[in-house]
Amino acid sequence: MEYRNVKALRLTVYPPDGRVRIAAPSGTAPEIIKKFAVSKAVWIEKHREKFLKHQVDLKPGPGGSLRNHSTVYVWGAAYKLELIERRGNPKIVIEDGYMKMYVRPDSTKTKRLEFLDKWYNRLIKETAPEIIKKWENVMGVEVKKLFVRKMKSHWGSCNCGKQTLRLNSELAKQNPECLEYVIVHEMLHIIEKGHNRNFYRLLTQYIPQWKMIRKRMNDREI
Repeated sequence: MEYRNVKALRLTVYPPDGRVRIAAPSGTAPEIIKKFAVSKAVWIEKHREKFLKHQVDLKPGPGGSLRNHSTVYVWGAAYKLELIERRGNPKIVIEDGYMKMYVRPDSTKTKRLEFLDKWYNRLIKETAPEIIKKWENVMGVEVKKLFVRKMKSHWGSCNCGKQTLRLNSELAKQNPECLEYVIVHEMLHIIEKGHNRNFYRLLTQYIPQWKMIRKRMNDREI
């Protein structure tokens, strides 16, 4: 539970494990929040069961696969995967709560995973530049080049000397605020190389809720 600048109580169930979060207006009494949570118990369980039922490992490697009706994530939203075999170039279409992946009949599981990874990579390349431009104007710094690739242990990195950013394509599965937080964090290293007091002062100034965002990201595996 967290207090936020909202007008009414809000309850959210997050994929992939059904984690529950309640956002409450500042000053809301704990007993009111508790009563609200109890009233939503059936709704919470319904959504948690849905996430857990369709949870699947989408990572490449031993055991990784894509199956019809497994759950995939785009910008924090959960979609059911529908694999459609057909001749022609593969493509992905998002509509009506489904991610429709058109693939060749003879494509392997590895090829399908690679195609999905490339699709996530393209989403970041299309979305990140506008966010970078926004924060360049705010910070008064310049990002000279952006790299995007799938990474196992980092959400992003910065080469301070060359003023380049490297972003994890897996960020396309997270809420958009996560991408903005990572970009701001890494761009700040152009100003401050280390995680010193001034670095965190600036980070808090630019992204006041950064600790909450980071916790949500770290609760989910990369």
